[in-house]
Amino acid sequence: MEGQSTGGGLLNDLRHRLRTATAGFLSAEWGVELDPALITWEPPPDIRFGDLSTPISLRLAKQLRRPPLEVAGALRDGLARSGLTMIGEITSTPPGFVNVRVDPAAVATALLSEIALRRQDYGIHAPSGQKVVVEHTNMNPNKAAHIGHVRNACLGDCLVRILRRSGYEVEVQNYIDDTGAQVADVVLGFHHLGAAAPPAGVRFDHYCWDLYADVHRRFEREPELKATQQEYLHLIEQGCGEVARLAKEVAQKVLAGHLRTMWGLGIHYDLLTWESDIVRKGFWRYAFEHLREQGSLVHETEGPNAGCWVVRLRDLPGFESLENPDKVLVRSNGTATYVAKDIAYQLWKFGVLGLDFDYRFYTDQPNGHGLYSSCPPEEAEQMPVGARFGRADRVVNVIDIRQKYLQDVLRHSLRQLGYARQADNSVHFSYEVVALSPKTAQELGGDVSGEAKTVYAMSGRKGIGVKADDLLAAAEAKAASEVAQRHPEMGPAEVAGLAHDIAVGAVRYYMVRFHTNTLIAFDFDDALAMQGNTGPYLQYACARARSILRRAADSVNGCPRDPGQALAWSVAKEPFGEGVELAPVEKALVMTMADFPSKIASAAVEYLPSILAEYAFTLASSFTDFYEGAPVLSAPPSEQARRIALVAAFVQVMSNVLDTLGLPSPSVL
Repeated sequence: MEGQSTGGGLLNDLRHRLRTATAGFLSAEWGVELDPALITWEPPPDIRFGDLSTPISLRLAKQLRRPPLEVAGALRDGLARSGLTMIGEITSTPPGFVNVRVDPAAVATALLSEIALRRQDYGIHAPSGQKVVVEHTNMNPNKAAHIGHVRNACLGDCLVRILRRSGYEVEVQNYIDDTGAQVADVVLGFHHLGAAAPPAGVRFDHYCWDLYADVHRRFEREPELKATQQEYLHLIEQGCGEVARLAKEVAQKVLAGHLRTMWGLGIHYDLLTWESDIVRKGFWRYAFEHLREQGSLVHETEGPNAGCWVVRLRDLPGFESLENPDKVLVRSNGTATYVAKDIAYQLWKFGVLGLDFDYRFYTDQPNGHGLYSSCPPEEAEQMPVGARFGRADRVVNVIDIRQKYLQDVLRHSLRQLGYARQADNSVHFSYEVVALSPKTAQELGGDVSGEAKTVYAMSGRKGIGVKADDLLAAAEAKAASEVAQRHPEMGPAEVAGLAHDIAVGAVRYYMVRFHTNTLIAFDFDDALAMQGNTGPYLQYACARARSILRRAADSVNGCPRDPGQALAWSVAKEPFGEGVELAPVEKALVMTMADFPSKIASAAVEYLPSILAEYAFTLASSFTDFYEGAPVLSAPPSEQARRIALVAAFVQVMSNVLDTLGLPSPSVL
């Protein structure tokens, strides 16, 4: 995040010391003043040159009027005299790089001591003193969740976990739009078209999936039904009568299905905010009066926006070429636009609206964390001491890339209305949507007979898509088959439990491992794969390491069975003493584990869970190379404690990584 350290961890601490020493030498030797943060020390393309390298000599050669290699040589010698710890060798290479090779035994000793001390807290940064509100999931409560919703929720939840490890207080909100057209459509199906209640054993949200599609087919055949839909929308927004009561009931029942789905994936929330409460509490009316009094709004008297209250955007980059760049907040008939409501809601998140929700306890969640909800005043309850919602230093809205324009309008409008700090700290966490591969689209009944496409869009109105629960069920069935073959000693309950953990790992990792600007062409085979760059591969690496430690406890005198105790036991033997030479695969594993805190920081700064996913795969692959190249149980006694220490440390680091990604960490696989 802007203004926050991207430090943490041995390697980043070493980078910081190298940057500081480099800047100090350049200042003392040639009077060149550089901000140490702008001096890069990163792994070179070819690891034969070292572990970290800087091209600063190439950058300064012209300014210093010296050959780059001469500058590099001087810097090399200066760094060698600086007394930097954990450095084994410093070299310079053409055309002007300075390279550092770390002392792997020194790094391993410090790293394992830190992991043994911090355990599950390894990779957690110091508290920042800042609060972040993350809003994600945000499904219309009209039908079951589909795989696009799963990507939103998985990305949002992973970001929440990353931010918490980065030292931020994080509040997770789930916005429920219970007054929109989608809910009205389902209410119309029940109330006007006479749809029956779901049959026994059919989940309400799944039943509404088909009902919603049926209603839209009726719209095509009977366009006059649209007038009834608009009437229902008006009644729902007013919050009165049988239609409004039924809309709330539908939204509550569908939301129960959504929560069940997300809880099954290990995703939880702090607060549900309901659109109906925003409307009836009068957030926008309150904001409008305040903004009008301070002169932030403009009342147009002529042109296309005559009679409207607007916020001026015409002079901002990206808006100047639009035909009507100013954004209408209040129409000439006095009704507020969606942007107006979003502005008021965003101001509430920052705690500057001057108006608050009423709250009640909603339910206990499977993780033991209570879920609260906004509510009408008559349902309000006394909140626990110290409980408060909103009042964020930064707000992150997890919404797909199709909403970029509206999120830009929201941010720029805040600035134009006098809330510059809030605008700067409003983040649109955007991501590409999930489409369907041709094979999956055909399996779901889509028409793929026309022009060949690589992806096919899902359509809730046509009922074409993949329900989140169906995906998880398919993953569980596939995993259960493999578990039963591998573990014939397990009973049905054990098989089902392990299969669920593997399925969650497969689905969640599939949704976050792609860069957020990558459109996912969803394919059942890819999503449910158990090998390669997948969640189960990561889980298997951790389970394999746990298995090694269990066997070590049975065969190595004094070695504890618990991974944490095994790490403490092996570290106490000082396995990385002076003169110890590490095999390349041992060093690679040490360096990869040491980089975990900096990867957490990078993922938080760049809002990219894929950074952590890529790191997880690198870590698992590094352990696989170690496992194959450095035997543990058959190692000579002089090397055995060292390798047990590395295995135990890997179990802890990988467990922390899996937890941050939201993947279960089974002890067997």
